[in-house]
Amino acid sequence: MTPRTHRSDPDSDGPDPAARTTFRIPGTRLRASRSVVATRGSLVLAAVTLLAVGAPVATVVHGVPVPLALLVTAVLSATLLVAPARPRSATAVHLIALTGLGVLAAPGTAGPWPLPVTAMIGLSVLLVVLGLRTPWRTTAVAWGASTVLTLVLVAATPSRWDQPDVWVSTLVVSAGSGLLIGAAAVLLGQRRAVGAELVAARQDAEQQAGARRAVEERARIARELHDVVAHSMSVVHMQAESAPYRVTDLPPAAREEFATIAATSRTALREMRQLLGTLRGDEDAERAPQPGLTDLPALVGSTRAAGLAVTLDVRDDAATDDAAVDDAAVDDAAVDDAAVDVGAVGSVTQLTVYRVVQEALGNVVRHAPGADTTVIVQVSVAAVAVVVTNARAPLAPPPPADDGGYGLAGMRSRVAALDGTLDAGPTADGGFRVAVTLPRHPDGDPR
Repeated sequence: MTPRTHRSDPDSDGPDPAARTTFRIPGTRLRASRSVVATRGSLVLAAVTLLAVGAPVATVVHGVPVPLALLVTAVLSATLLVAPARPRSATAVHLIALTGLGVLAAPGTAGPWPLPVTAMIGLSVLLVVLGLRTPWRTTAVAWGASTVLTLVLVAATPSRWDQPDVWVSTLVVSAGSGLLIGAAAVLLGQRRAVGAELVAARQDAEQQAGARRAVEERARIARELHDVVAHSMSVVHMQAESAPYRVTDLPPAAREEFATIAATSRTALREMRQLLGTLRGDEDAERAPQPGLTDLPALVGSTRAAGLAVTLDVRDDAATDDAAVDDAAVDDAAVDDAAVDVGAVGSVTQLTVYRVVQEALGNVVRHAPGADTTVIVQVSVAAVAVVVTNARAPLAPPPPADDGGYGLAGMRSRVAALDGTLDAGPTADGGFRVAVTLPRHPDGDPR
């Protein structure tokens, strides 16, 4: 049964799992892994011990000159420290040093030979490092090379042939102990590698399962939106389109009102189709044109048709001094490219501006119907500022029962995603003000 892992809660009083495997280095803000420090500390201890014991043994027991004993033993110790990072190079240098030590100890008669006891211990430590951190073939090659090296040293030293008990026992002990220790290290290393692969596979499976659940949830939301919202909007559109034909003697104002409702419902259906395509993973829907600054006059016009007195003022301080377009005076006004360089504002910023204005005007219609409202969009060199202000409503009804209260939260999320700022709150005269500042070109926004 696989043990379950739990994430730590920063606000909980329980111990942090990361604190059990790491510790803070005194005097710094750095943290180190306990297992890594323990492994490296063991290697340092083994290397220092080999240097402290190996050199005197080589000098006193085997008659190796002190400088050469210190040099060879230092090389053997250093290779143990380098082996985790450079296993093949460290192994090659270690075997060369073992050869040198065997040659230097050959003139003597003491045993063990051609590998002293300290050399066999150092070789065993090296095989442990190789078995834990490298493929098993590297460890097997190192063990085989050390065994062959022992036989070569014996074959190249005729003066030692008359002491078979010394070199045979050395060969059996070194080869046997190296085989057992190397095999154990390889098995432990393979177990660790398999465990790491299982953890990685489990993480991949969890990520794939999460992605699959996200896709399924998006598909479910798309189905719900299609079955409920899109169907209802289609009914509204058809009723508004057919009303002039179904109802006789409609006054011109009523016909214009139905036409506005039909146009608004068509716009909502088009955006709904884009949203459904995005939820279903349709790339064409994600590349579909999104509303921007040039669509603000139409948005304001549809809001004005709902009985709200709205004034739109779009300024481009980066191009002209206080250039403005006031579509309150012109019915079919559009954002003039001469007044506002729309192409110089990122598409994501334009979409966010449109959604902020759309939500702010919707809130005015719901919470302050009939209140005079001003929409100011000011484009500067580095930012785009949006201010939507409404006066006190002549007769403010209570909030509608189906108002979810997520309008401002949604605006904050959109603005925060672009590293912008949002300030919303009541004004001194009893109205409400929404002020948003967005970067002209957020990071990653296509220009």
